[in-house]
Amino acid sequence: MERPKYPHPDYYKTHARRDAERKWISVIALIIGVGLLFLKFYAYQKTNSQSIFSDALESIINVVAGIITLIVIVVAAKPADQDHPYGHGKVESMAASFEGGAITLAGLLIILKAVEAFYSGTILKELNLGLLITLGAGLANGIMGYFIALRGKVLHSEALRSSGTHLMTDAFTSLGVIVSLFLVKWTGLHWIDPIIAVTFGFALCLSGAKIFIRSGYVLMDGLDQETLKNIAELFEKNYRPGVIDIHYTRVIRSGNFHHIDCHMVIPEFWSIAEGHSFSEHFEARFVNNYSTQAELKIHLDPCRRVYCENCEVGDCPIRQKNFVKRTPLDNLDEVTSPIESR
Repeated sequence: MERPKYPHPDYYKTHARRDAERKWISVIALIIGVGLLFLKFYAYQKTNSQSIFSDALESIINVVAGIITLIVIVVAAKPADQDHPYGHGKVESMAASFEGGAITLAGLLIILKAVEAFYSGTILKELNLGLLITLGAGLANGIMGYFIALRGKVLHSEALRSSGTHLMTDAFTSLGVIVSLFLVKWTGLHWIDPIIAVTFGFALCLSGAKIFIRSGYVLMDGLDQETLKNIAELFEKNYRPGVIDIHYTRVIRSGNFHHIDCHMVIPEFWSIAEGHSFSEHFEARFVNNYSTQAELKIHLDPCRRVYCENCEVGDCPIRQKNFVKRTPLDNLDEVTSPIESR
Protein backbone atom coordinates (compact mmCIF):
# COMPACT_ATOMS: atom_id res chain seq x y z
CA MET A 1 0.00 0.00 0.00
CA GLU A 2 1.64 3.22 -1.15
CA ARG A 3 1.48 5.90 1.48
CA PRO A 4 0.13 9.28 0.28
CA LYS A 5 2.46 12.23 0.58
CA TYR A 6 2.31 13.81 4.01
CA PRO A 7 2.25 16.62 4.29
CA HIS A 8 0.65 17.14 0.89
CA PRO A 9 2.77 19.40 -1.41
CA ASP A 10 0.24 22.24 -0.93
CA TYR A 11 -0.05 21.71 2.85
CA TYR A 12 2.47 24.37 3.93
CA LYS A 13 1.42 26.81 1.20
CA THR A 14 -2.21 26.60 2.28
CA HIS A 15 -1.46 27.17 5.96
CA ALA A 16 1.06 29.93 5.18
CA ARG A 17 -1.71 31.76 3.34
CA ARG A 18 -4.00 31.32 6.32
CA ASP A 19 -1.33 32.66 8.70
CA ALA A 20 -0.88 35.70 6.44
CA GLU A 21 -4.66 36.25 6.37
CA ARG A 22 -4.82 36.19 10.18
CA LYS A 23 -2.10 38.85 10.35
CA TRP A 24 -3.72 41.12 7.75
CA ILE A 25 -7.11 40.88 9.43
CA SER A 26 -5.48 41.88 12.72
CA VAL A 27 -3.68 44.85 11.15
CA ILE A 28 -6.81 46.16 9.40
CA ALA A 29 -8.91 45.75 12.57
CA LEU A 30 -6.30 47.64 14.60
CA ILE A 31 -6.14 50.55 12.14
CA ILE A 32 -9.93 50.89 12.02
CA GLY A 33 -10.11 50.55 15.81
CA VAL A 34 -7.69 53.46 16.35
CA GLY A 35 -9.72 55.65 13.98
CA LEU A 36 -13.00 54.85 15.75
CA LEU A 37 -11.39 55.50 19.15
CA PHE A 38 -10.49 59.09 18.26
CA LEU A 39 -13.89 59.60 16.63
CA LYS A 40 -15.79 58.43 19.73
CA PHE A 41 -13.77 60.58 22.14
CA TYR A 42 -14.36 63.54 19.85
CA ALA A 43 -18.10 62.80 20.06
CA TYR A 44 -17.89 62.56 23.87
CA GLN A 45 -16.06 65.89 24.07
CA LYS A 46 -18.77 67.54 21.97
CA THR A 47 -21.82 65.96 23.65
CA ASN A 48 -20.71 65.27 27.26
CA SER A 49 -22.72 62.02 27.00
CA GLN A 50 -21.91 59.23 29.48
CA SER A 51 -23.28 56.70 26.99
CA ILE A 52 -20.83 57.88 24.35
CA PHE A 53 -18.07 57.91 26.98
CA SER A 54 -18.82 54.26 27.78
CA ASP A 55 -18.66 53.46 24.06
CA ALA A 56 -15.35 55.33 23.77
CA LEU A 57 -13.90 53.58 26.82
CA GLU A 58 -14.73 50.25 25.24
CA SER A 59 -12.87 51.36 22.12
CA ILE A 60 -9.71 51.75 24.22
CA ILE A 61 -10.06 48.08 25.08
CA ASN A 62 -10.59 47.34 21.38
CA VAL A 63 -7.32 49.03 20.46
CA VAL A 64 -5.31 47.40 23.28
CA ALA A 65 -6.82 44.03 22.44
CA GLY A 66 -6.07 44.64 18.74
CA ILE A 67 -2.40 45.23 19.48
CA ILE A 68 -2.21 42.11 21.62
CA THR A 69 -4.10 40.06 19.02
CA LEU A 70 -1.64 41.07 16.30
CA ILE A 71 1.32 40.15 18.50
CA VAL A 72 -0.06 36.77 19.54
CA ILE A 73 -1.05 35.82 16.00
CA VAL A 74 2.55 36.41 14.92
CA VAL A 75 3.78 34.32 17.87
CA ALA A 76 1.17 31.60 17.33
CA ALA A 77 2.30 31.18 13.71
CA LYS A 78 5.77 30.09 14.83
CA PRO A 79 6.35 26.38 14.20
CA ALA A 80 6.75 23.83 16.96
CA ASP A 81 10.20 23.60 18.48
CA GLN A 82 12.02 21.64 21.18
CA ASP A 83 10.60 23.82 23.97
CA HIS A 84 7.08 23.91 22.49
CA PRO A 85 6.43 20.51 20.86
CA TYR A 86 2.76 21.33 20.28
CA GLY A 87 3.50 24.74 18.79
CA HIS A 88 2.77 28.21 20.16
CA GLY A 89 -0.97 28.39 19.49
CA LYS A 90 -2.03 28.39 23.16
CA VAL A 91 -0.91 32.01 23.33
CA GLU A 92 -4.09 32.90 21.38
CA SER A 93 -6.27 31.56 24.18
CA MET A 94 -4.13 33.40 26.72
CA ALA A 95 -4.70 36.65 24.79
CA ALA A 96 -8.44 35.95 24.64
CA SER A 97 -8.45 35.49 28.42
CA PHE A 98 -6.76 38.86 28.83
CA GLU A 99 -9.25 40.48 26.48
CA GLY A 100 -12.17 39.00 28.39
CA GLY A 101 -10.77 40.33 31.68
CA ALA A 102 -10.12 43.76 30.16
CA ILE A 103 -13.67 43.99 28.80
CA THR A 104 -15.07 43.09 32.22
CA LEU A 105 -12.89 45.78 33.84
CA ALA A 106 -14.08 48.35 31.29
CA GLY A 107 -17.68 47.45 32.12
CA LEU A 108 -17.07 48.04 35.82
CA LEU A 109 -15.40 51.42 35.13
CA ILE A 110 -18.33 52.47 32.95
CA ILE A 111 -20.78 51.60 35.73
CA LEU A 112 -18.80 53.61 38.31
CA LYS A 113 -18.48 56.61 35.99
CA ALA A 114 -22.17 56.52 35.08
CA VAL A 115 -23.30 56.30 38.72
CA GLU A 116 -21.13 59.31 39.54
CA ALA A 117 -22.61 61.25 36.59
CA PHE A 118 -26.14 60.32 37.64
CA TYR A 119 -25.74 61.83 41.11
CA SER A 120 -23.69 64.86 40.01
CA GLY A 121 -25.89 65.58 37.00
CA THR A 122 -24.76 66.18 33.41
CA ILE A 123 -26.07 68.36 30.61
CA LEU A 124 -25.83 66.96 27.09
CA LYS A 125 -25.21 69.08 23.99
CA GLU A 126 -24.83 68.72 20.19
CA LEU A 127 -26.86 65.51 20.19
CA ASN A 128 -27.24 65.41 16.39
CA LEU A 129 -23.46 65.23 15.95
CA GLY A 130 -23.23 62.53 18.60
CA LEU A 131 -25.94 60.50 16.92
CA LEU A 132 -24.25 60.72 13.53
CA ILE A 133 -20.80 59.69 14.80
CA THR A 134 -22.17 56.88 16.96
CA LEU A 135 -24.22 55.49 14.08
CA GLY A 136 -21.20 55.43 11.78
CA ALA A 137 -18.97 53.84 14.43
CA GLY A 138 -21.59 51.22 15.28
CA LEU A 139 -22.00 50.16 11.66
CA ALA A 140 -18.23 49.96 11.19
CA ASN A 141 -17.78 47.83 14.33
CA GLY A 142 -20.72 45.56 13.50
CA ILE A 143 -19.55 44.79 9.97
CA MET A 144 -15.92 44.40 10.99
CA GLY A 145 -16.78 42.29 14.06
CA TYR A 146 -18.97 39.89 12.08
CA PHE A 147 -16.28 39.47 9.42
CA ILE A 148 -13.49 38.91 11.97
CA ALA A 149 -15.52 36.42 14.03
CA LEU A 150 -16.48 34.51 10.88
CA ARG A 151 -12.91 34.33 9.58
CA GLY A 152 -11.65 33.49 13.07
CA LYS A 153 -13.92 30.47 13.12
CA VAL A 154 -12.86 29.37 9.63
CA LEU A 155 -9.16 29.96 10.41
CA HIS A 156 -9.41 28.33 13.87
CA SER A 157 -8.10 31.47 15.57
CA GLU A 158 -9.37 31.92 19.12
CA ALA A 159 -7.89 35.43 19.25
CA LEU A 160 -9.78 36.55 16.14
CA ARG A 161 -13.03 34.93 17.30
CA SER A 162 -12.82 36.75 20.64
CA SER A 163 -11.93 40.02 18.95
CA GLY A 164 -14.83 39.71 16.52
CA THR A 165 -17.28 38.87 19.31
CA HIS A 166 -16.08 41.91 21.25
CA LEU A 167 -16.53 44.22 18.26
CA MET A 168 -20.07 42.97 17.65
CA THR A 169 -20.82 43.65 21.31
CA ASP A 170 -19.41 47.14 20.79
CA ALA A 171 -21.79 47.59 17.85
CA PHE A 172 -24.78 46.73 20.07
CA THR A 173 -23.42 49.20 22.62
CA SER A 174 -23.42 51.89 19.92
CA LEU A 175 -27.02 51.00 19.10
CA GLY A 176 -27.90 51.50 22.74
CA VAL A 177 -26.11 54.86 22.73
CA ILE A 178 -28.24 55.96 19.77
CA VAL A 179 -31.40 54.96 21.61
CA SER A 180 -30.19 56.81 24.71
CA LEU A 181 -29.45 60.03 22.82
CA PHE A 182 -32.80 59.88 21.02
CA LEU A 183 -34.60 59.49 24.33
CA VAL A 184 -32.73 62.42 25.87
CA LYS A 185 -33.43 64.56 22.81
CA TRP A 186 -37.09 63.58 22.73
CA THR A 187 -37.86 63.83 26.47
CA GLY A 188 -35.29 66.38 27.64
CA LEU A 189 -34.51 64.09 30.61
CA HIS A 190 -30.70 64.05 30.82
CA TRP A 191 -30.58 61.45 33.63
CA ILE A 192 -31.60 58.79 31.07
CA ASP A 193 -28.07 58.93 29.64
CA PRO A 194 -26.15 57.60 32.69
CA ILE A 195 -28.88 54.98 33.31
CA ILE A 196 -28.35 53.61 29.80
CA ALA A 197 -24.58 53.73 30.37
CA VAL A 198 -24.96 51.52 33.46
CA THR A 199 -26.88 49.03 31.33
CA PHE A 200 -24.01 49.00 28.84
CA GLY A 201 -21.57 48.43 31.65
CA PHE A 202 -23.39 45.32 32.82
CA ALA A 203 -23.64 44.05 29.24
CA LEU A 204 -19.88 44.49 28.81
CA CYS A 205 -19.18 42.63 32.04
CA LEU A 206 -21.30 39.73 30.79
CA SER A 207 -19.60 39.71 27.37
CA GLY A 208 -16.13 39.83 28.93
CA ALA A 209 -16.97 37.01 31.32
CA LYS A 210 -18.18 34.81 28.43
CA ILE A 211 -14.94 35.40 26.47
CA PHE A 212 -12.85 34.73 29.57
CA ILE A 213 -14.67 31.47 30.35
CA ARG A 214 -14.48 30.24 26.74
CA SER A 215 -10.75 30.96 26.45
CA GLY A 216 -10.12 29.23 29.78
CA TYR A 217 -12.07 26.21 28.52
CA VAL A 218 -9.81 26.04 25.45
CA LEU A 219 -6.66 26.45 27.57
CA MET A 220 -7.77 23.48 29.66
CA ASP A 221 -8.49 21.45 26.49
CA GLY A 222 -12.19 21.25 27.25
CA LEU A 223 -14.40 19.08 25.05
CA ASP A 224 -15.29 20.74 21.74
CA GLN A 225 -18.29 18.96 20.23
CA GLU A 226 -18.02 20.72 16.86
CA THR A 227 -14.35 19.79 16.39
CA LEU A 228 -14.96 16.18 17.42
CA LYS A 229 -17.95 15.93 15.10
CA ASN A 230 -15.81 17.11 12.18
CA ILE A 231 -13.12 14.58 13.12
CA ALA A 232 -15.65 11.74 13.26
CA GLU A 233 -17.03 12.70 9.85
CA LEU A 234 -13.50 12.74 8.44
CA PHE A 235 -12.83 9.30 9.96
CA GLU A 236 -15.83 8.01 8.04
CA LYS A 237 -14.78 9.78 4.85
CA ASN A 238 -11.33 8.13 4.98
CA TYR A 239 -12.61 4.68 5.90
CA ARG A 240 -10.92 1.67 4.32
CA PRO A 241 -11.51 -2.05 5.04
CA GLY A 242 -9.34 -2.79 8.07
CA VAL A 243 -10.61 0.12 10.14
CA ILE A 244 -12.94 -1.95 12.32
CA ASP A 245 -13.56 0.55 15.10
CA ILE A 246 -12.25 3.92 16.32
CA HIS A 247 -12.72 5.10 19.90
CA TYR A 248 -11.15 7.20 22.66
CA THR A 249 -10.60 10.18 20.34
CA ARG A 250 -9.16 13.26 22.06
CA VAL A 251 -7.99 16.67 20.85
CA ILE A 252 -5.48 19.20 22.14
CA ARG A 253 -6.19 22.57 20.51
CA SER A 254 -3.22 24.89 20.29
CA GLY A 255 -4.43 27.86 18.27
CA ASN A 256 -4.86 26.69 14.69
CA PHE A 257 -2.89 23.48 15.38
CA HIS A 258 -4.75 20.39 16.60
CA HIS A 259 -3.11 17.31 18.10
CA ILE A 260 -5.51 14.38 17.76
CA ASP A 261 -5.08 10.89 19.15
CA CYS A 262 -7.38 7.88 19.04
CA HIS A 263 -7.52 4.10 19.37
CA MET A 264 -8.15 2.08 16.21
CA VAL A 265 -9.22 -1.57 16.16
CA ILE A 266 -7.61 -3.52 13.29
CA PRO A 267 -7.50 -7.25 12.34
CA GLU A 268 -5.46 -9.11 14.91
CA PHE A 269 -3.86 -11.38 12.31
CA TRP A 270 -2.04 -8.43 10.72
CA SER A 271 1.65 -8.17 11.48
CA ILE A 272 3.11 -5.15 13.28
CA ALA A 273 4.52 -3.93 9.97
CA GLU A 274 1.13 -4.24 8.23
CA GLY A 275 -0.69 -2.46 11.04
CA HIS A 276 1.89 0.30 11.17
CA SER A 277 1.79 0.87 7.41
CA PHE A 278 -2.02 0.89 7.40
CA SER A 279 -2.28 3.42 10.25
CA GLU A 280 0.34 5.71 8.68
CA HIS A 281 -1.63 5.64 5.43
CA PHE A 282 -4.82 6.54 7.30
CA GLU A 283 -3.08 9.33 9.26
CA ALA A 284 -1.70 10.89 6.08
CA ARG A 285 -5.05 10.93 4.29
CA PHE A 286 -6.77 12.35 7.38
CA VAL A 287 -4.30 15.18 7.97
CA ASN A 288 -4.19 16.18 4.30
CA ASN A 289 -7.98 16.62 4.40
CA TYR A 290 -8.24 18.24 7.83
CA SER A 291 -9.43 21.86 8.02
CA THR A 292 -6.40 23.19 9.89
CA GLN A 293 -2.85 22.19 10.80
CA ALA A 294 -2.95 18.91 12.67
CA GLU A 295 -1.31 15.64 13.54
CA LEU A 296 -3.08 12.33 14.16
CA LYS A 297 -1.56 9.68 16.41
CA ILE A 298 -3.20 6.24 16.38
CA HIS A 299 -2.95 3.55 19.06
CA LEU A 300 -3.68 0.16 17.51
CA ASP A 301 -5.91 -2.44 19.21
CA PRO A 302 -6.46 -6.03 17.99
CA CYS A 303 -9.99 -7.08 17.03
CA ARG A 304 -9.93 -10.11 19.37
CA ARG A 305 -12.37 -11.88 17.03
CA VAL A 306 -15.43 -10.09 18.41
CA TYR A 307 -16.00 -7.78 15.42
CA CYS A 308 -16.42 -10.41 12.68
CA GLU A 309 -19.96 -9.29 11.78
CA ASN A 310 -18.73 -5.68 11.34
CA CYS A 311 -15.42 -6.38 9.56
CA GLU A 312 -15.17 -6.17 5.76
CA VAL A 313 -11.63 -7.57 5.50
CA GLY A 314 -11.66 -10.54 3.12
CA ASP A 315 -9.62 -13.75 3.34
CA CYS A 316 -9.53 -13.54 7.13
CA PRO A 317 -7.96 -16.76 8.51
CA ILE A 318 -9.52 -16.31 11.96
CA ARG A 319 -13.05 -15.21 11.03
CA GLN A 320 -15.72 -16.83 13.22
CA LYS A 321 -18.85 -15.14 11.79
CA ASN A 322 -19.81 -13.83 8.38
CA PHE A 323 -19.76 -10.09 7.70
CA VAL A 324 -23.21 -8.51 8.18
CA LYS A 325 -22.96 -4.74 8.40
CA ARG A 326 -20.24 -2.20 9.01
CA THR A 327 -20.62 0.27 11.90
CA PRO A 328 -20.12 3.86 10.61
CA LEU A 329 -17.27 5.83 12.15
CA ASP A 330 -19.15 9.11 12.44
CA ASN A 331 -21.03 8.18 15.63
CA LEU A 332 -19.70 10.79 18.06
CA ASP A 333 -20.51 8.81 21.22
CA GLU A 334 -18.64 5.73 20.01
CA VAL A 335 -15.71 7.69 18.55
CA THR A 336 -15.10 9.50 21.85
CA SER A 337 -15.87 6.59 24.19
CA PRO A 338 -12.78 5.54 26.24
CA ILE A 339 -13.71 1.89 25.71
CA GLU A 340 -14.36 -0.18 22.61
CA SER A 341 -17.92 -0.68 21.42
CA ARG A 342 -17.43 -4.39 22.17
